[in-house]
Amino acid sequence: GINAEYGKFQTFQHYFKQINLSVEMLPDSEQPDQVEQIRTDETNSWFWRPHTLTALVLFVVSLAYFALFETSSDDTVLNTKRGLLFASVSFLYIAMTHTKNGPFTRPHPIVWRLVLSCSMLYQLFLIFILFQSDKDSRKLLSYLYPDLGEPLEEIDYSSNCKIYDPERPEDPYHNFWDKMDWFVIFHLTGWWAKAIVFRDYWMSFVLSITFEILEYSLEHQLPNFAECWWDHWILDAIVCNGLGIWLGIKTLNILESKTYDWRDLWSIPGNRGKIQRILSQFTPHSWTKFDWGYTEDVKRWFMVILVCTCIMIFDLNTFYLKAVLWIPPPHPINFYRCVLIGFVGAVALRETYEYMSNPNCKRFGQQSWVAISILATECLIIWKFGYDILTKPFPTHVIIFWTAFVVIILGWSLWNFTYKLPRRKRTASGRFV
Repeated sequence: GINAEYGKFQTFQHYFKQINLSVEMLPDSEQPDQVEQIRTDETNSWFWRPHTLTALVLFVVSLAYFALFETSSDDTVLNTKRGLLFASVSFLYIAMTHTKNGPFTRPHPIVWRLVLSCSMLYQLFLIFILFQSDKDSRKLLSYLYPDLGEPLEEIDYSSNCKIYDPERPEDPYHNFWDKMDWFVIFHLTGWWAKAIVFRDYWMSFVLSITFEILEYSLEHQLPNFAECWWDHWILDAIVCNGLGIWLGIKTLNILESKTYDWRDLWSIPGNRGKIQRILSQFTPHSWTKFDWGYTEDVKRWFMVILVCTCIMIFDLNTFYLKAVLWIPPPHPINFYRCVLIGFVGAVALRETYEYMSNPNCKRFGQQSWVAISILATECLIIWKFGYDILTKPFPTHVIIFWTAFVVIILGWSLWNFTYKLPRRKRTASGRFV
């Protein structure tokens, strides 16, 4: 009996050694969570299991109720809107039920599948807009939002750049206070979120400065890019961008140093502990620190430049789409797009970093794929409807500046990767010293 039990023990010991060996052979992206940073006691509870059949029953019952038991109408416009609404909701419901999980799991993978589904629906809407005329596309938006469809009033923000205006003694700082609106809050919040998404101070800082230079360079196409110098560099670059980036970096420090301890809700004693566990469900499950390694090799260097270029184009598209589709800045449709692109960008950048950094990752992420297709379609819409805007000749000083910029980047790249980098020693981890 003792020999039999010892034989079982050796069998189990060999089995667990094989498990440990197979885990060590996994790529970094599939390695189990580090014990010292992440402790998890979550089980395969009802909350995490798929419920596709339940979702199917709810889908069919909901369709039957709204189609058969709601009061019907002979209003063609109303029926068309209801049909488009339920077709869109049905698409989102089906897509988020059957698409794959992404890199984020909190608060639940279905939330990020919904983000992917919304981005797919937005892409389909953009494709439909692309194959309309400019007049019909604006008419379609006014069909959805009756307050749209009117030409935008061009606002010149650089006509009076006096911080102190003695001609208005009752309100001498009116130029400054006119700029302090709710856009400042969104501007600051946006750069706080970008710093968290980029997970890198220098990338955030460079993108911030570059966008201000782009506004200078493109103000001949979009007059609302013309701002006072203090609006560009003090209010935007330092206060909104700088403070937002600083807060984002502080948030990153907290997320990187935090110990992630996940316990099953029902194993936590006391209501207070359960409430804290529920609230913590809306925080990341774990955190990966980004090391973009800009200058490690020429391929990675130009991939980082490509990523930054795509981010800049997404930001510029916000303003060009408003101009060609006649959407006023305060309109909620601009806010909806920015929120959607923000969530899409967070997932897409995480997938792109994994694709760049993990040699075992051979497939481009699904959210990254959709994000690039959205970017391309938005650019096509802007080119088709805003050809007269885009073809306005650039001022000479803008051409000289960007030509010098490109020459410097290419010259530095040639020097760094053909002369400087080969003379440095590569460590065992692949880093240069």
